[in-house]
Amino acid sequence: MSKPERQHFIPRSYLNNFAVRAGDKYFIHGKRFDTDKIVSLSTKDICVDKNLYTIPTADGGKKFDIEHFYADKVDSVFPEIYSILKNRHLATIDFDIRLKVIITALSLYFRTPKFLNIQNRLFESIVSKNLDSTNEKEIAVSLFGEEIRIKRDEAEEVIQEKKDHNRIKFLFQHLQSYEKFVQSKLLDNMAVYHIDDDSEFITSDNPVIIRPHADPTKPEFNYTDYYSQVINPFDKTNMIHLPVDNKTILTILPATKESVSELFQRLDIGVYDVIMYNSDIEKYSENWILGSKTGIEKHIQDQQTYNVENGVNLELMEKYKNKVIALKQLVELMELHGSTSDQVKEKIIKMKSNPYISADINFQKMAQQIEQRN
Repeated sequence: MSKPERQHFIPRSYLNNFAVRAGDKYFIHGKRFDTDKIVSLSTKDICVDKNLYTIPTADGGKKFDIEHFYADKVDSVFPEIYSILKNRHLATIDFDIRLKVIITALSLYFRTPKFLNIQNRLFESIVSKNLDSTNEKEIAVSLFGEEIRIKRDEAEEVIQEKKDHNRIKFLFQHLQSYEKFVQSKLLDNMAVYHIDDDSEFITSDNPVIIRPHADPTKPEFNYTDYYSQVINPFDKTNMIHLPVDNKTILTILPATKESVSELFQRLDIGVYDVIMYNSDIEKYSENWILGSKTGIEKHIQDQQTYNVENGVNLELMEKYKNKVIALKQLVELMELHGSTSDQVKEKIIKMKSNPYISADINFQKMAQQIEQRN
């Protein structure tokens, strides 16, 4: 069995969906958070660490059991999952496919080294600050209730030992968290959103988006509070999003009933939705945002344009909010009175009189289906 020391925490089979093929290689564009430069990279050389998953205490080939697990059980399945998600004619899925989609998609959350790196940087920063604040030959560092005494001339060695210890904990804890994550979302509803214009999704070195449950249409909703909250990934009311290429995003929604739904909802979305998803993708990234050169450039331009609080953007946000409210009300009326009821007909007529709502492709499809039933 192979002994792979260069280990992708975001699989090439996923990254290739955002890349351009040149011979037998795939190239993706990327931008680090600490530079304005967009560079072209082989998918072989991005989102990869040396021995990230290698088990130092195991003998022989078992050292690479975690890497082999991801390679055989997850990464190799991505092409199959990708073809399922891209197939617009596929409207239902059985439980086996559902399990594959969830296991594969959710693997990209806990397996990345983002949380491990945060721990390591925190410890290194605390040690450095303590050393800089005194001339003493020994310092005491407290972290998560544990006190560590460190001699000045042994600080670098202690930091490295702590990093090694953290990585060993990461190896086993992230697998336990991954299993718990899958179990928490296994019965959820699934949808795929397809972009219907020339917009593009980006992705990142930490591409899974978790959105805690909230109703942005309520007056008390506060965007600053929402995006600054601590996220519990195991909360069953979370929505999960994963871009699967530059035109498609998978969404896992909280289950609305006890039984498992076989429906695979598909919706078309446009530029404003894409801007918001891409904003979240960058927020969740650690070092890199990735995609096509055009997609990254457009994302940067969009963030500069739409993150400014001015009259045009506030009006656009209000229109979008009103559209979401109107669509939500329409669905509620259909559930309460039936799709052929007078209440639903009146609501559709009212929504059609609003140019912003009537231009929405999903509303057009919904209205057409309802009118055909009538």
